[in-house]
Amino acid sequence: MNPVGVVLVLSQLAGALGAFPNPYRPIAQAAPLLEDVGEPLLLTPYLAEGRLEEARAAAQVTVEAFASVPSYSGFFTVDALFDSNLFFWFIPSQGDYLSDPVVLWLQGGPGASSLYGLFSENGPFVVAGGEGAGLRPTAWTRQHSMIYIDNPAGTGFSYTNGGLARNETKVGQDLYAALLQFFTLFPELQLNEFFVSGESYAGKYVPAIAHTIHQNNAAAELRINLQGLLIGDGLSDPVNMVRGYGQYLYQIGLVDA
Repeated sequence: MNPVGVVLVLSQLAGALGAFPNPYRPIAQAAPLLEDVGEPLLLTPYLAEGRLEEARAAAQVTVEAFASVPSYSGFFTVDALFDSNLFFWFIPSQGDYLSDPVVLWLQGGPGASSLYGLFSENGPFVVAGGEGAGLRPTAWTRQHSMIYIDNPAGTGFSYTNGGLARNETKVGQDLYAALLQFFTLFPELQLNEFFVSGESYAGKYVPAIAHTIHQNNAAAELRINLQGLLIGDGLSDPVNMVRGYGQYLYQIGLVDA
């Protein structure tokens, strides 16, 4: 079956059967700001000047709702020409911090914030409505240090002045620049096993950053100890995946040609 025809059939079936639900709830209007949130915390200047302790102190999350689990957050500048800055939230492992693996989590979309994964899937916090946050008993942070990055620039809190990624090469370059700064900020984790994980459209992001790390590690002064990839329900090869859907629909009798 022609891939275009498969897409049309899938679209019609999705509407008729309620299939392919969107997990990201639509928000009609952003909540009003109750206070001035100030300027973005750009950590790159601290790192450039070797002020690591100041950077870590500034990045500590002190919001009362999240105070029960130590964490760090801020922005890494990844493309100075376009003022591209990636937002991250890092939660150290609640197990053996100095030896547990470090895992990067990337949401899909494209354009979905990785904070969805943090608060709704595998992070230590659970937001169930109302104010405040509870704790997730099955959080990955029980045995892994987790980095959540809003990717690519322009997604979530990450921002850019015209430097939107137009291919996966740029996605990989920007994430790699952010990771080098992360491991500079937390040098005690440089030898830990490192994994890249994500779901949905991150089926493209995860291989992109893994490939970039692999290509640069041999000559890099700071080598990232990449050990593997984790991709859940990934959209990695749309053309061939869509063709597979067509055959599946035919086999279960939803289409006859």
